[in-house]
Amino acid sequence: MLEYLEQTAGSSISHINNLRIFSETEFVSIDDSTRKNLELDQNLRDAGLSYTLYEVLNQTCTAMGARLLRNWLHHPLTESGKIDARLDRVGRLYRDQKQLVRSREILSSILDIERLTGRIAMERAHGKDIIALKQSAAHFFKLADIFRECDIPFSFITDTEISAAHGIFSLIEKSVLDDCSIMLNEGGLIKKGWSERLDELHMLRDNSNAVLEKYLMEERELTGIQNLKIKYNRLIGYFFEVSKGNLSFVPEHFIRRRSLANGDRYTTDRLIELETELNNVHANINELEQKLFLEIRSTIAEKTGELLLISREIAEMDVIQSFARSATVNAWVRPVFSDNGNMCIQEGRHPVVEAHLPSGEFIPNSICLSSAENAELPSFALITGPNMAGKSTFLRQTALIVLLAQIGSFVPAESAEITPVDRIFCRVGASDNLARGESTFLVEMTETAHILRNATERSLVIMDEVGRGTSTEDGLSIAWAITEYLLEKTGAKTLFATHYHELSQIKHPRLADFCLDVLETEGNVVFLKRVKPGASANSYGIHVARLAGIPDAVVRRANEILANSLPGKTVISPPDESKKEKHSSVKTPVPQLFSEEELVIDEIITLNPDAITPLDALSHITRWKNLLFPSK
Repeated sequence: MLEYLEQTAGSSISHINNLRIFSETEFVSIDDSTRKNLELDQNLRDAGLSYTLYEVLNQTCTAMGARLLRNWLHHPLTESGKIDARLDRVGRLYRDQKQLVRSREILSSILDIERLTGRIAMERAHGKDIIALKQSAAHFFKLADIFRECDIPFSFITDTEISAAHGIFSLIEKSVLDDCSIMLNEGGLIKKGWSERLDELHMLRDNSNAVLEKYLMEERELTGIQNLKIKYNRLIGYFFEVSKGNLSFVPEHFIRRRSLANGDRYTTDRLIELETELNNVHANINELEQKLFLEIRSTIAEKTGELLLISREIAEMDVIQSFARSATVNAWVRPVFSDNGNMCIQEGRHPVVEAHLPSGEFIPNSICLSSAENAELPSFALITGPNMAGKSTFLRQTALIVLLAQIGSFVPAESAEITPVDRIFCRVGASDNLARGESTFLVEMTETAHILRNATERSLVIMDEVGRGTSTEDGLSIAWAITEYLLEKTGAKTLFATHYHELSQIKHPRLADFCLDVLETEGNVVFLKRVKPGASANSYGIHVARLAGIPDAVVRRANEILANSLPGKTVISPPDESKKEKHSSVKTPVPQLFSEEELVIDEIITLNPDAITPLDALSHITRWKNLLFPSK
């Protein structure tokens, strides 16, 4: 694998020199379906970050922290000791809000040290990268001081790494210009005082006239020719000009270049050398600066291991403060871990749904389950209730609270006592896989089979509407058998939501019935979003269909069929066209659970005015008027 990476990179990858082995029991097992259904870092609508747990939890200030947060979301811990160690660090920063604010300000100034180190190790870093590393190191020292003040221990670094960082900072501070170029062959990289030879070249470039004047004075003293001059032209370059009267004083090291009527022109080896240096001074400076920069970069590359440890430490510090910030903003509490097999969440809330609702509008709910060993609490919660009452939200929030707790974050609840789970399974929604020729029901059964074969007593299983993809009789039978299997064979903590109210007839000491509360008053229905003990007797599906904009004729006919259905009647014939007039003249009294005003308002809200014609709009208005004012 390392050889493949090096071939792909096309250069040395000395900063990657080993593979880390992870144990299957070190992290919570989360399959792809569960990640997708829980919307950890991709929503189900467009696979974006909006309306995901990552969006709510991400208060990181660095790219390193953002990557680590995503990794932690996919790999919750299973050992309560390691989880509590993370929670201790989050708690200390959570209690010191002043230091939390300071740490966020400092982290915002730290660039991606991990990527910068990789570029240095692969010999691709330019001057700006080196300066970015220096600036990030300076802010790291401040961050380390804050964590010491808060008594938050480091996870990866020791005094050795901090000393190495100081050495790198000092090296860059003395050698590389703050406003250096990103091009290595254009100069403008190295500070004055770092190299004596480079300083000489800079002086030669900036004071060329002074250098020539100094040499001229030396030759005047040596030859005694006081009117000796240095001149320049494009043909022969720099030369000494000696008048006719002083030709007898010309020394032997003068080399004649040209004779004129009023004197001769000479050069010397030293003058040729100075001329060459002056002509090539820019190229020499650029070449020397590039050489010095590469030496500096190689020296920094020797500390790659220390820099990577520092980057890991900064990333973890960033995620820790992100957890503390999220707990502060969202009013989350620290979970408590135990080994008694219990999962008791009091007044739990869905972190994503709550974040997108006005403050105080989310209705919290509680749940207490336990493993099969504990006979005091159920291990299986059978949840029934109407559509739109909040069953799916309740199921997902329970899984998300457990996941948040096991990554070391505070949780949205009044309190939470959790025994670490080894696996989280979430079977919700309906989807197909056309490319593989798999129907919706086959996908559903495949995912269910995976759960039944891999769930253990320590697992958390979330199942919503299992068996709805086939006939009522088959679906009910499958859901019933799955319930018995999870109760008798697996013993996993399970939340099972269903519209098969017949499942509430199952009696088992480890099963508890719950339902979503509904308030019916004077023909109106209010979904209270509260979970209470007991089973529901109605799904109110027809009323939800009407709210969604199903035509009134369809809704009225559905109400007629429902009102005329008798117990034991399994087949209901569709209306006969020849008897259409008869059906229309018979008014079956059906209690209306929604007022006409509410239904009209809901229809107006769901109507798209850009998709209808003016004639359709007038028809809608006439129908609404007849509904609201039938006598006029």
